[in-house]
Amino acid sequence: MATSEQLAGALEPHVLVLDKQQSYKRPEEDALVRTLREGCRRAAVRYLPYRLSPVILGMPGLLLHLFLLAAVHTVERARWMYGLWVVCRVLHFCLDSMDGTQARRNGTQSTARHFWDHWVDVANSAMAVMIVARLGPQQGVSFMPYILLTATGQLFFYLGLCRYFATGIMRDPYINHLWNYVFCLFLGLSVCLRGVELLDTRGFQLTYALASLAAFGCGFVSLVKDVVLMARSRLSSARFYVRILTAPALILGIHVLWLQDASDVFCARALVALAMSSLAVGIHARQLVNKAPAWLTAEGALFLLVLPLSALPSPLQPALHRALLLVMVLATLINLVRYLREMISQYPEIGFPWVWLPSTYRPGPLRVSNKLAA
Repeated sequence: MATSEQLAGALEPHVLVLDKQQSYKRPEEDALVRTLREGCRRAAVRYLPYRLSPVILGMPGLLLHLFLLAAVHTVERARWMYGLWVVCRVLHFCLDSMDGTQARRNGTQSTARHFWDHWVDVANSAMAVMIVARLGPQQGVSFMPYILLTATGQLFFYLGLCRYFATGIMRDPYINHLWNYVFCLFLGLSVCLRGVELLDTRGFQLTYALASLAAFGCGFVSLVKDVVLMARSRLSSARFYVRILTAPALILGIHVLWLQDASDVFCARALVALAMSSLAVGIHARQLVNKAPAWLTAEGALFLLVLPLSALPSPLQPALHRALLLVMVLATLINLVRYLREMISQYPEIGFPWVWLPSTYRPGPLRVSNKLAA
């Protein structure tokens, strides 16, 4: 009879080798996205200092998302927020296109940097979902249920990383760009140019609702493609699918049944966003250190405390939810440091410079892989 170690070994991730050609990546893009992405990559080679660490390129978008998230949940919606929202997403896209080029250029591509790149993407996606939920129309035929926003912005992202885990193929699905077309460019530019009053017009609400559903439909098609790819992998089994789907089903189920009508909307959404983000971060981290996917992350386990808290008197729940959110944020940061330390130890020659490479740094001909003997 197979031991638990053997069962875990059977769910080990596909071999992943980070090379200069990014042969593991399959982008799906239109002419606009391709032109902008290639322009950013050329700009990275031409204008970025050689010793600038690609790690720091993730920080501006992360901080701008955080600032905008705080703004839309603390003050009344204003036109400037929609303009900043467009700048925020475009800046994130441009810097995300440049960091990989910079890493391959100065020899800092590593599992730690690869993880950090996707950690920033996951964090920004979680904040983007919460920002759109506030910036979009709040009434009428327009309101897109938050569960659908979470699905297109976070659930599909997580399942894409599950496919990456199983196949070693990193797809950049077109839904990522369509999401920005609908929830950033269409929403942000329309209101920025016409004013916040536009959100109350029935024509805009209907158009926004239809565009939202189109984005969800394209995301579902992308999900089907991921499932087909996973079905062809050696990990394809009922045990693998149950392991990766149980946690998101629990989190989204609790959100719908217990948090949908919470009085503190921000806290309820933030709890869901953190729990869902931890799943994406967790499976990607375990892929890069060559471990089987976990049933539940630490943040996911903390999120389950929403159930016993719901049995307490209603007046106490907002404060308890905020305390739980604080604990989950701390757990997220602790896990980030823990994952990075483990990955940095795999390739100490490369290290993990945050801002600038030391003058003594010399890139080596390392073959970076999640399986050191690959």
